[in-house]
Amino acid sequence: MIDLSSLARPWKPKRHRGLRNRIVLNSVVILFVLVIATSYTAFASFDLARSVEVLFRNSVSMEELRNTLRDTQENLTGYLSAKNSESLKDFIRTSTMLTGMMMRLNRENKSDDVFLLEKDLAFLVDSYVASAEGAVQAKRGRDVAQYVSLYEDARRTSALIEFLSTRIDTIHLGQSLKGFLSYKTNISLALLSNGILLLVAFLLSIALIGRYSYTITEPLARLSVAADAVARGEYDHPLPPYDNEDEIRTLHDAFGNMQESVQRAFAEQTRKAELERSLMEERMRVLTYQHRLKDAELLALQTQINPHFLYNTLSAGWQLALVEGNEKTAEFLEKLAAFIRYALKPSTRFVLVSEEIECVRQYIWLLKLRFGERFRFRLEVQDDTLGYETPALVLQPLVENAIVHGLRDFEQGGDVIVSARLDADTVRLSVSDSGRGMPKESIALALAAADPEDTTPQHGIGLHNVVRRVALATGGKDRVEIESELGHGTRVTIILHAEKSV
Repeated sequence: MIDLSSLARPWKPKRHRGLRNRIVLNSVVILFVLVIATSYTAFASFDLARSVEVLFRNSVSMEELRNTLRDTQENLTGYLSAKNSESLKDFIRTSTMLTGMMMRLNRENKSDDVFLLEKDLAFLVDSYVASAEGAVQAKRGRDVAQYVSLYEDARRTSALIEFLSTRIDTIHLGQSLKGFLSYKTNISLALLSNGILLLVAFLLSIALIGRYSYTITEPLARLSVAADAVARGEYDHPLPPYDNEDEIRTLHDAFGNMQESVQRAFAEQTRKAELERSLMEERMRVLTYQHRLKDAELLALQTQINPHFLYNTLSAGWQLALVEGNEKTAEFLEKLAAFIRYALKPSTRFVLVSEEIECVRQYIWLLKLRFGERFRFRLEVQDDTLGYETPALVLQPLVENAIVHGLRDFEQGGDVIVSARLDADTVRLSVSDSGRGMPKESIALALAAADPEDTTPQHGIGLHNVVRRVALATGGKDRVEIESELGHGTRVTIILHAEKSV
């Protein structure tokens, strides 16, 4: 599973308000036009409503004043005529309300006539309350002449209040009717103007909405097309640029970053899959190396016919030769037994170069015993190389290969040179001969043994086996080189990394 979150680069969305601001501005423009279109009608309606409100408010206040005055007068009359305590309570209550209404008069700016009338009305109400309360006090003091006189003053003042409040109602009604007639005169013009403004506002709104909807939906449509392409697997689908700094720019950049993250994720997944495939191939090569190494060990064992029996027999022959006093035969048997003992050890082991050179010396002694002076052998060994390690039994098969194949047609004068030298960080072990050489096909066939996939049939433990064992024993780090020219000999060089034995 692809973890996009670990591959995506860090990204923090920008706060843009451009799109919101454009929508708000568009709405404000449309609303402004609509406000202009309806303002005239609104103001005219407000004038009419205000006139009606003033009419009804003043009418209601005057009506409440008259009603309260009548209640107060009735309660006063009831108390003075019967001295009823309930009437007294009601009088106190209604007279208090009447005083409160008087205090509210003249609190608003009015025309001069209305202002003066309300001041007069307030004076009369104040006088009425004073007379009424004086009559009540006189009644309590049993001053009959006094409360009768004050009662008459209160009654006359009450009539004046009734008349004056009615007069104020009439004035307010006239003013309201005047305002209504003015509104009625201009209502047709107001409706026509309002209709024109509404039409202009509608057309302008349509134009603005069309323009802004295009600027908003067009980049979103392009993003939708790109998203459909990504859904189809086209992760490199081009995304048209978008330059405005707004919320769509944020979406645009986020989508672009998502595309890049997905592409990087798939690239990383592909790289990981390739790496896993390489690791799997490497494991298969190691398993193949191990398998081929086992084959080489098996092949080496197949060449050893009852090795311990052969070694014990040679040891018995060496002892017998010593008993009989045949020192030459004893030396032969001794060196042959030592060579076989070295050769019978596991072919996959590592030995010192000095041990490998000693094995070659013994083998050369045996060859000289067999061939006499027919071939010339020379060892060119640097002492610095003796302490390094090498796969076992790699030089003797090369010497044998040089004698059996390279010099087999020579009756006299064949040269075999075994060398060991240091070259930078490598140890170079080589066997060269002056024989007939090898064709290129044979060289290629021998070197192919280093490939773990090579299935060429092996015969004995000669050159082919040496090439394979060097490659398998060192995991492919070391190699064998073959230089040859037909009629001018062959040189086989084993190139090893210089690693000294601890």
